[in-house]
Amino acid sequence: MERRESGTTSASSHELIGGLPLLARLAREDVRALASHARRQSVTAGATIFCEGDAADALYVVVAGELRVAMASPAGDEVTVARIGPGEACGELGLLDGRPRSATVAAGPPTELLVVRRDDFIDWLTSRPHAALALLATLSGRIRRVNETIADFAFLDLRRRLAKRLLELAAVAGGRTVMVTQAELGSMLGVSRESVNKELNALARERAITLGRGAILIEDATALAAIRDG
Repeated sequence: MERRESGTTSASSHELIGGLPLLARLAREDVRALASHARRQSVTAGATIFCEGDAADALYVVVAGELRVAMASPAGDEVTVARIGPGEACGELGLLDGRPRSATVAAGPPTELLVVRRDDFIDWLTSRPHAALALLATLSGRIRRVNETIADFAFLDLRRRLAKRLLELAAVAGGRTVMVTQAELGSMLGVSRESVNKELNALARERAITLGRGAILIEDATALAAIRDG
């Protein structure tokens, strides 16, 4: 994997670090102090950032490009669980608990990252205990979102879950085109590729989407939102 790491200006780092949901409740001076430890890193398309089981040694913020998060199923198959776009991050929880990585993360296209090493993070956090309370408040919000995901599986049918996921992926991509395969969508939604294909073709017939090779074009986001909301 090709990596090029260098320092960044505190201003650009501050904007990216301060925009992370995990750090949204931090005071400005706390964000600036943490951002001073950040470094830029460029990776090539398809490069692995870290593997499931690796030591949790850093936080990665996407500056440009996209990261793919995957986990291994009990059968040994790789399951895509998320796509991470500009302004989003992965590895936050590892900064706090130091436990091995729970997923494998790789770059989609060539990707520019902002990296904060765990040792620097721990030094920053122990010197600013009031920042820990802000992080706890944000983590409680994450638990609520996990509960929402569980509720989606319990109460939403596949058509509604698919519409919701397509809109989320489009938001990550920052446009109408979602670069995702039907097999990946099936993995994200916990169903077979065939089940996803059936629902996607129905949405295509309704002109809500257009199907392409490894891509889906959102034609009518309003229609998808109506399906999502039931």
